[in-house]
Amino acid sequence: MRRKWASLGLLGRILVVALGLFAAFVLLGSVLSAIDPSDGEPGSPATSDTPAVGTSTALPTHPVDIPTATATATVTVAPSPPPTRTVTKTAEAPEPRTTAPAPDVYYENCDEARAAGAAPLYRGDPGYGPHLDRDGDGVACEPYAGP
Repeated sequence: MRRKWASLGLLGRILVVALGLFAAFVLLGSVLSAIDPSDGEPGSPATSDTPAVGTSTALPTHPVDIPTATATATVTVAPSPPPTRTVTKTAEAPEPRTTAPAPDVYYENCDEARAAGAAPLYRGDPGYGPHLDRDGDGVACEPYAGP
């Protein structure tokens, strides 16, 4: 093998290396041309050998060669009316008190109001007084929540 290279001389060696590189580039070029350069690259336009729909690369010269297919579709979509909902509210009458105190009622303390069956008393009720409402929240003689 050594003799073969030696017999080629400097110019022959350069020629062999150049031919090897050329063969490698041709092989690499054929492999790369088989692969689409836009595969897997987002944003690159798709390439195709077929023309897009509605475009033509060559116009036919004879009237028989012209395709005469026409499709027309009309779609009308009317919005459906929203479903109607009827809400009926019934007002319930407040439950009447069994022992309604008279408008001029006065309770000295909450024990008297409880004995009369009027406790708890709310602001505006007959018999309500600020002296019966310890915390001033508008409810007098509240039930005692012991420890």
